Amino acid sequence: MYNHFFGFKERPFKLVPNPDYLFLSKSHEEALAHLRYAVTDGEGFVEIIGEIGTGKTMLCRTFLESLTADTESAYIFNPRMDAVDLLKAVNDEFGIPSGHQSTKSLIDALNTFLIEKKAAGKKVILLIDEAQNLSRDVLEQIRLLSNLETTKDKLLQIILVGQPELGEMLVSHELRQLGQRISLSCRLQPLTYPETKEYVAHRIHVASQKSAVIFSKRAIRRIYKFSRGIPRLINMACDRSLLTAFGRHRLKVSGPMATSAIRELVSRGDTHQNILVENAKRLVVLSTLCIALLTGLFFYFDIWHIFLQGALTDPPVSVIKMKINPPEASVSVSPQKALPFPDSENSEDFSDESDPVHARDNRIGGPASEIKNDTQFIDFQKILIDGSAIYTKIASFESLLQTWKIGENFQQDLTEISDAPAYFSLAAKETGLIVTPINGDLERIVRLNIPAILKFDAPSGDGPVYLTAIQVTPDAMIFSGYKTLPAIEVPYAWIMENWGGEAFVFWKNFYTYQGTIPLDAPGESVITLKLHLRDIGYQHIEISGTYDLATRMAIKAIQARHGIPIDGYVGPLTKIVLYNEKQSLAIPHLWEQMRIPDEITGMKKSQKGPEPEQALPTPELADK
Repeated sequence: MYNHFFGFKERPFKLVPNPDYLFLSKSHEEALAHLRYAVTDGEGFVEIIGEIGTGKTMLCRTFLESLTADTESAYIFNPRMDAVDLLKAVNDEFGIPSGHQSTKSLIDALNTFLIEKKAAGKKVILLIDEAQNLSRDVLEQIRLLSNLETTKDKLLQIILVGQPELGEMLVSHELRQLGQRISLSCRLQPLTYPETKEYVAHRIHVASQKSAVIFSKRAIRRIYKFSRGIPRLINMACDRSLLTAFGRHRLKVSGPMATSAIRELVSRGDTHQNILVENAKRLVVLSTLCIALLTGLFFYFDIWHIFLQGALTDPPVSVIKMKINPPEASVSVSPQKALPFPDSENSEDFSDESDPVHARDNRIGGPASEIKNDTQFIDFQKILIDGSAIYTKIASFESLLQTWKIGENFQQDLTEISDAPAYFSLAAKETGLIVTPINGDLERIVRLNIPAILKFDAPSGDGPVYLTAIQVTPDAMIFSGYKTLPAIEVPYAWIMENWGGEAFVFWKNFYTYQGTIPLDAPGESVITLKLHLRDIGYQHIEISGTYDLATRMAIKAIQARHGIPIDGYVGPLTKIVLYNEKQSLAIPHLWEQMRIPDEITGMKKSQKGPEPEQALPTPELADK
């Protein structure tokens, strides 16, 4: 309803677990690191605990989407079933025929599958969400699954994600055998006040693809006081506040507007009522403790009098909020600088200066250099039908090397490699380049602004056609011709109709960044990154080996500006755009100043190609 009014591509505070909007608070980042460590080191059992609305499901989906091809996974999101049905569901997720009815037959089939994957060098993960709904019998069956192992390694890594009731079950005497096998455990905490400010700004960033200060400091404080840092409640309050501002034709949400929106949520009753019902057990415990406390205080009149005074002065809404929010949530009312979303300390200043270094129009550029007049609309369909013998992967790579001006010394000795990804990987390595695959996302290729190779499947079935993109215009993408043949100008609509979705971008790691910063990169890479950021204008970055908040927020601002996943990690795509920001580097570009054409952002991808990948806030794969 209000998307166009505020300049959003979609509602930023929808109550759906969209990984594009993942915000990594300190506890969420720690939980994600636990999950990745479990996959890397083969830990048997991992436990992730979090209150209702803290983002457990979004974390699960983000983690699963980040897994590489050498990992098989099964995701059970509705575990209200008996042991046999759970085994069937697990086998179905892994693609194992589950016609067997007995527990032994199902486990034998699963064990055979796990042994085959182990022999193939693959890891297997079972992730169960809402695991607090598992019965004790089913949990015992899951424990038995952990016995599927070799003498050295576990064949199946099991991750249990659930509400605090899950933790209570696992420490019980009846399930002590399972509890003792939990090797990694992590608890998701509500957001602090500074994290809440960053969270709201982050979601607006993703929804609008630009920085915008829409919520005043006073509005953020009201929303935090209402939600106590629970992301789901933050989303509800922010969504209703935006609707209130829209109804009043205001582009900014003030404190009174947020108060009005929250009052409407509270008066409606269902928001807090549902949460109170879901936390019924916890409220019973809280009530029991309160009764015991009141009984004790009865004998101490002075303390009792003080308690009554405090209770009578608290408004009813405060009492409700106290009950629905975890008492361990840390509250810090001294806001930090949340770069790149500066906030005035003394006034509700809505000045849109979210990225002071790059306060410029967020536009895709135009051609980096003019193509000669021999660019022409040649018969694109004819190339697809008859061009597989000319426009090969080898020819396309030679054309790409010419754009980098490194083709003269390249000796072609990889002609026997038939697999295109393997060929491009080895050929790039020999020439000092790195290749990153892009699947089904033409807009991302344009935004990365470096030459790429697109694979087209020939309608005749004779073989694929590989074309090297060397420039883009507002209407078309221009591919290099074969040797002396002219360049090929193809409208975006034609590309979307005929492209299968497979592409490869090639880039150079000028500063030899290692790994994914900061997860598995040495301190030297962090220092180099900070020097790099200073070179491109982020003078506030402190030079040290610590990947601090200011560095992470600067990276997020750059990621948002270039339209890649906003996760704060420096993986392949982030390295590409970081190098693009350094104008002194010799990098061939597709454009200089041109807006993203509607044909790319608005048209559906070809049905023959894969769907565009979701944003992956994970190491290395985070920006693939």
